[in-house]
Amino acid sequence: MNDDRAGEIERLDHGRSGVLGLGTTLRWFRDPLAVMGRLADEQGPVAGFRIGMFPAVLVTGPAEINEVLVSRAAEFRRARAVTGTLWPALREGLIISEGEVHRTQRAMVAPLFTARRVPKYVDVMATRMHTHLRKWQAAGEVDLLAGVQEMMHDVVAGLLIDEPLDAHRDVVEAATRIFDWEMRAMSRPIVAPLNIPTKRNRDFIQDLALVRDWAARAIDARRRNPGRHDDIVSAMLAQRDRDGAPMSEDRLVDEVINLWAAAHETSADAMFWTAYALSRHPAIAESAAAEAIRVLGDATPTAEDLGQLPYCLQVFKESMRLYPPSPAFLREAASETRIGGYAIAEGTIVFIAPYVMHRSARQFPDPETFDPDRFAQEADRSWERLSYLPFGAGEHVCIGSALALLEGQIFTALLLAGGTLRVDRDAAMKLTINLRPKREARAIYLPRQVSSRGRSRIEVSEPR
Repeated sequence: MNDDRAGEIERLDHGRSGVLGLGTTLRWFRDPLAVMGRLADEQGPVAGFRIGMFPAVLVTGPAEINEVLVSRAAEFRRARAVTGTLWPALREGLIISEGEVHRTQRAMVAPLFTARRVPKYVDVMATRMHTHLRKWQAAGEVDLLAGVQEMMHDVVAGLLIDEPLDAHRDVVEAATRIFDWEMRAMSRPIVAPLNIPTKRNRDFIQDLALVRDWAARAIDARRRNPGRHDDIVSAMLAQRDRDGAPMSEDRLVDEVINLWAAAHETSADAMFWTAYALSRHPAIAESAAAEAIRVLGDATPTAEDLGQLPYCLQVFKESMRLYPPSPAFLREAASETRIGGYAIAEGTIVFIAPYVMHRSARQFPDPETFDPDRFAQEADRSWERLSYLPFGAGEHVCIGSALALLEGQIFTALLLAGGTLRVDRDAAMKLTINLRPKREARAIYLPRQVSSRGRSRIEVSEPR
């Protein structure tokens, strides 16, 4: 950075507000959401602090986040602390790849998830979600997070390979442990490197070998019988880069695991918080239920039905505002640069925090209130482009955003048309990689009987 430009901007104090001390570093690992909120309140949209000896910046303003992710994204790379931790599982897939590798892979994978293409996935998603919701009712009581995780494993299996979940139970269990390993590795201050043969590391290596072998076999089966399957893995096999070359075998396996991780983990968390929010707001739940019953009755939604379910989509979007599945993510200054009016040294860790921005009164009136009407078509939504980032922004924006919105709308409509969910306790929140409940939430899902399309036979009691 040249001298006269540097003189125009202020250097951040990374030690203000007592953040330099060990005590706050420990609090960061215990409750990063609370620490981030305090930093933003005290210092504004660009807050300097340290994690141990490392300089860091928390960015929570829409204009400043846009700088990092969009207008000057080339000056910020993915944080090496993240890519180094996640590389063993995700390798060169879209989640952590960068540069030409990322651009090439994205150009081949993104067309499979455009808003025009994803409606073809509606039947798979709706049918499998409906089956799991009926299982919840039959069970009497469920662990809500485990229930939505199982459901989304089944949905993702249907989308990726169009096969029943039960046919791959060992792979699902291994994938679950892999994703849990990632969550733990990213949320602990000290984790044993993989070359240290702890039991957890040995299990991770075995699980990863099992999942990669399964993905390779699924790819090979579709390569040998190209017309037999109509699923995402088959579609990836047909994709070509700008030189006309297909993905390599290793890249195909990487992308299968990346898509599974992204589609399962974040979607399951989004479904959990949507169900939880609806259980806490019975009046909103009944308004959305009335819409779902009128449109669906006891049927599963089709792609044509979704346009008649706008309030269900508003509910899901508002849930992702208050409870964004990816509440914070990291970048790293690739060179000396700036954010807003502050100079940023090369190597500074940059925390982008949609969670804090989504709950800021500077961006949203009465921000802690669950209000789906914020997303009504007739409302002023000029804020949405910069202040609402459940899927990130810029070159690394989630390619599955259109699919995720469809999933959330379908889940909300099916959940409410079919019954009423009661959750037994305040789940609270914790930050791992994703936003997760701090404690187990047990749920009872009471059936709502519907006699014909659009007509409910019984009134459902208010949740406790």
